[in-house]
Amino acid sequence: MDVDWTTENGDKAQKRCCLILHGLEGHSRAPYVKAMALAFMKASYAVGALNLRGCSGEPNRLKRFYHSGDTEGLAHILESLSDRYEDIYLVGFSLGGNTALKYLGEDVSRVPDAVRGAVALSVPCDLGSVADRLVEKSNAFYMKRFIKLLCAKLAEKEKCYPEYRYEAGCRPMRSFHEFDEVYTAPLNGFPSAEDYWSQCSCVRYLEAIDRPTLLINARNDPFLSDACFPERIARDHSYFHLEIPDTGGHCGFPGRKREGAYWHARRALDFLKSCGVYK
Repeated sequence: MDVDWTTENGDKAQKRCCLILHGLEGHSRAPYVKAMALAFMKASYAVGALNLRGCSGEPNRLKRFYHSGDTEGLAHILESLSDRYEDIYLVGFSLGGNTALKYLGEDVSRVPDAVRGAVALSVPCDLGSVADRLVEKSNAFYMKRFIKLLCAKLAEKEKCYPEYRYEAGCRPMRSFHEFDEVYTAPLNGFPSAEDYWSQCSCVRYLEAIDRPTLLINARNDPFLSDACFPERIARDHSYFHLEIPDTGGHCGFPGRKREGAYWHARRALDFLKSCGVYK
């Protein structure tokens, strides 16, 4: 697991940090990650950006790689950070947001006390129905791009493990129904794509969350199904909050910079501050 850190606030922010998780085939250098990191850095946080397994520029050493519900590495890093920081905050985009929300709700007893709150943006809360959405013609461009990037990563893995034909049959695929059934599920111990989607969709873990948490999913996000807007859960929950702006697409929230940050970064900072969970 690789975490890249901002170089400023090392001495100023010894008590609190923000850990950012990127989306599918993203990394710590993605523009949306850097923009969020800058906003928190200016607010005097130490800021780390977690590169999920194999996303930092080199293949990870395990035969498997990251997926939407892989919370093992996140849990390990948060345990380590809790020895250093009094207050830790999570910000997750898309796949990284699903991972963060699943982590917070799947076993609350293992979440360190230092983890005070989280904000997740553009999250595919129900993976199966999102796979259905991405098959639609209007999303063909995005689906083709995801498959291309994932196949390139599988080709790199094949160099390390030649007995595994990771890339065989990958490039003709046009959906996550195919990709997750052939690669994601078996490589990560799931019997099928449907089982992977069921076990790793954060929507099934939201009710158990016991830290202030905000989910921001835009109504016009082309990737998200109705199940990705858990309004009933948020309405009856003490800690989990949902905001649904009309616009924003997928990780593309509009608005000019103000006070050195875009709207969604300011909203993330304001939410965590309004919770009154840090000094």
